[in-house]
Amino acid sequence: MPQVMVVDDSRTQRAIISEYLSQLNCDIILCSSGDEALIKVSERIPDLIILDVEMPGLSGFDTCKAIRGFLQDTWVPIIYLTGRSDPEDIVEGLNVGGDTYISKPVHRDVLSAIAKAMLRLSAIQSELIKANRKLDEVAHFDVLTQIMNRRGYQNMLERYWSDHVRRKSQLTILLMDIDFFKKYNDNYGHIQGDQCLREVAQTLKKALKRPIDIVARYGGEEFVVILPDTNIEGAVNVAERLIEAMRTVNIPHEFSDCQPFVTLSVGLAQADLSNETSKQVLERADKSLYEAKEAGRNCVRH
Repeated sequence: MPQVMVVDDSRTQRAIISEYLSQLNCDIILCSSGDEALIKVSERIPDLIILDVEMPGLSGFDTCKAIRGFLQDTWVPIIYLTGRSDPEDIVEGLNVGGDTYISKPVHRDVLSAIAKAMLRLSAIQSELIKANRKLDEVAHFDVLTQIMNRRGYQNMLERYWSDHVRRKSQLTILLMDIDFFKKYNDNYGHIQGDQCLREVAQTLKKALKRPIDIVARYGGEEFVVILPDTNIEGAVNVAERLIEAMRTVNIPHEFSDCQPFVTLSVGLAQADLSNETSKQVLERADKSLYEAKEAGRNCVRH
């Protein structure tokens, strides 16, 4: 049910507006001042605000300006109620963030029609926000493996990076590769190869114990893990647990040159947050991954 906030210092006027809005099937919140409205908006953002212009203390214009400043990019339609008709007043009110005017005395049908129109716009915006969030999730999600993709990993790493710089905490990256995956694909087929990628991704996801640890498909048969608040020793323990998880899940790979099941080579690097970029720490993890492959695969190096 949409929520409509009515802000007016007159109890009579609030009662009249509430009665006019009763046919809209909405939840009505009444405020007697601009200060009270600001408190209510901070607790829950309404779908529509109907705001008297002339009030003691914070005027309608001041209240509107304060609400817009608080909400920033979140748009809520604001209707002014006013007896003013000077063009200068109308321009001022619109410039500080109002959307339209209704003249006093308020006509029931006019208020109802404009309120319905504004609520439609508010509903459309809500749907657009939901759609954009969904698109953002899809853009950061790997459909095949059902985990985060490379773009999602980079987005999360940027967030973690700035947070760890601020807190002067430790952050470690694991980069891993499925051993002899080309031979797996060549001999079992690409459909089975895709299934292998899905199983590996879900195995890694389950093996990570903390919700803050992030696993993503970096590309092809490569996966990356972000370990916040983790030093080298802790990261090595996690990497060894991931390798053991692959042993336990035991995906057959009779064409592997190291084990009869699918294995991982893991390279890791702890970020030097003050002296390198996120790209550089990944490059160091990649060098460690190469060393793991040179050491016979199915192992971790740093």
